[in-house]
Amino acid sequence: MERYQELGAQAADAEEDLSQAEDELARRQQELDKADTALARANQALQQAQRAEAAFRDEVDTLASVSFRNGRIARWSAILTSDSGQEFLDQMSALGVLASNNAETLNRLSGIRDRANAARASTAQAQQRAGKAEAEAERAVSNLEDRKAKLDEQIAQVRAALDNLSSAEQAELQTVQDTGSYLGPPGAANDALQAALSRRGSEYEWGATGPTEFDCSGLTSWSYAQAGVTIPRTSRQQWGAGKPVSLDALLPGDLLFYDDGTGNPSNIHHVGMYVGEGKMVDAPTEGQLVDVRSMEGDGHLIGARRIVG
Repeated sequence: MERYQELGAQAADAEEDLSQAEDELARRQQELDKADTALARANQALQQAQRAEAAFRDEVDTLASVSFRNGRIARWSAILTSDSGQEFLDQMSALGVLASNNAETLNRLSGIRDRANAARASTAQAQQRAGKAEAEAERAVSNLEDRKAKLDEQIAQVRAALDNLSSAEQAELQTVQDTGSYLGPPGAANDALQAALSRRGSEYEWGATGPTEFDCSGLTSWSYAQAGVTIPRTSRQQWGAGKPVSLDALLPGDLLFYDDGTGNPSNIHHVGMYVGEGKMVDAPTEGQLVDVRSMEGDGHLIGARRIVG
């Protein structure tokens, strides 16, 4: 029985690791999607800039060629062909306008080239970010697969240990032992408590969130959802919900957390809901039902959180 309980805790720890890996993969995939979208926009902007650059370059090249060939000739022609001083001034003024237009055209080309260069730099950065996001997503997938394999191995060990228990022990685990009534302070905490108590007798299932099967954090998150309060999905995430509460000031509805004995919140693997009288309602591990038990749990109670109030 001790071995079965120990393996159950180890499997719960592996399940928490798997849940974290799933969350990590979801985050990495979102980052990859954003990076791909940014890259697509950058490529589109670059293509537009390149088209504008190519089209305008032809215009500038033609203008520059004509100006080079005809610039001096046009000025001498103005001098030689003018019938009067005013006509000469008029022709020179027209040539000045053309020169001004040429300068404006060249400035426009410079602006287009600047935008094209900026688009090239933006595209290169977007490509780098997308490549990094893809590599991180691939690592997250690999980590998830490793975590899943470890959990499957742990679950198999729990089931083997469960099969090694006597028929009487298995029957006891499959029977609700506490049918008592428990009340919490009025409000959402008591609503969540009553929801959890109403699930006594439900089967444990890895990763289940109700309403007929649960894992430990699935029970607590489902129960608070019935009270209109949303809390994170896993026990390690739930550790960060609400506010810390001293173990000598517990109220029904508070959440109790258990680790591996190291006192490290990152090693939390189980959560239950305090019902009063030194007891909790929880979903322990495979082979056991949701029921009210001693809050001593596996002896590694790390702390408590008050979700509301």
